[in-house]
Amino acid sequence: MKEEQKISHALDSVIVFEGSGTTAEIEALGIQAVLEAEGIRVVVGGETSFPNLPWSIAVSKADAPRALEVIEEAKKAGPRAAAEAEAEQERSKK
Repeated sequence: MKEEQKISHALDSVIVFEGSGTTAEIEALGIQAVLEAEGIRVVVGGETSFPNLPWSIAVSKADAPRALEVIEEAKKAGPRAAAEAEAEQERSKK
């Protein structure tokens, strides 16, 4: 296998979140924000016109383990940590 092909496989996308229902879009967008804040590039899949279709977040295969770790940490921290981070960000803008 050529070296370029080995590198290419590390960039294959892996779905790290998939959800459906009325809250799936906002959850996907929240996960997107958390991952991008950690420097992880994401691909968002979903359709607002059809809420019955799933939303997904994909990252490169190389970033998948870290992305899953970041998502788990964010879930453990909960909404209070998100609110505190947002407040801190607002204070730093002043």
